[in-house]
Amino acid sequence: MASIEQSNSSGKSVIFVHGRGLKPAADALHGLWTEALRTGLERDFADANAASQLEQATLVTAYYGDLTNAVRVTGGDSYDEALDVADLQNALDAMGGLDNTKKFRRAGYEALPSRSSLKEFLADVGAPLLSTLGLTEVALSRSMPELKAYWNDVDGFGSDARRRVMEPLQAALDRDDQIMVIAHCLGSVVAYDSLWQLSRGDSGNTGKIDTLLTLGSPLADEFVKRRLAGSDQRGDGRYPTNVVNWYNVAAEDDFTCHDETMANDFNAMLEHRLISRIKDYRIYNLAVRYGRSNPHNSIGYLIHPRVSKLVAQWLGSD
Repeated sequence: MASIEQSNSSGKSVIFVHGRGLKPAADALHGLWTEALRTGLERDFADANAASQLEQATLVTAYYGDLTNAVRVTGGDSYDEALDVADLQNALDAMGGLDNTKKFRRAGYEALPSRSSLKEFLADVGAPLLSTLGLTEVALSRSMPELKAYWNDVDGFGSDARRRVMEPLQAALDRDDQIMVIAHCLGSVVAYDSLWQLSRGDSGNTGKIDTLLTLGSPLADEFVKRRLAGSDQRGDGRYPTNVVNWYNVAAEDDFTCHDETMANDFNAMLEHRLISRIKDYRIYNLAVRYGRSNPHNSIGYLIHPRVSKLVAQWLGSD
């Protein structure tokens, strides 16, 4: 499955890396992510023409949704793509109608239907106990079967997903572009491993990406950290060397990023002078899917004012 790319000549590249779960076709997903990001920029940075600057960048979706779909369908899930795309668009339209950034604060979030912090609470309380009992992998396999398939490289899942991320990364590095990687959920794990492999593997490419932007990421989870590329190395060999700035955005009640801070978990990257900045942000994700609050939803992250500001700063529009 090829990645989706909108090529331009501004010298900037944005690489989207989606997360787990059942996904629509690559072109539909690319369109939704691009529209969500553009809508936020039009809302918050219209005077700076940030949305136009985004359109002038090369936008790539490193798509591996066919792999996540295969894992889910094998596990018994069914998928109505037309319905899913329509509901995602409805969620995007609803959030796009919020023209005031103040509406993305706690009051707006608490007014959402069927909002619950139970999953995040259970993750916060249960993760240490599961780790002690050696049951973390069992729990993750049930909640995120794609993660197990990725780690165990089932039917080449892991190696294929990394290849699909590394190819557009390598192409952007070869063009000497300024690069932002925006990675959600499992995509942040794939992106991190790909960056480590590019900087520590056999490619020999010494280029750097300007910004890694992780959304709803499980990278700070202790069990996940033990399985990352380079985790068996010592000292600075554990970490990628090709990231300048890392911004992490975690939503309230998003159980996937129940450990919402990256800066303390990856502080050694700063100590070894492998990165210039790691900064965490906490937000309220206003996405509603099928009538229920969904704080993990990627569209809700992408359209949020915090993400808009970070992207606008990178574009030079802020």
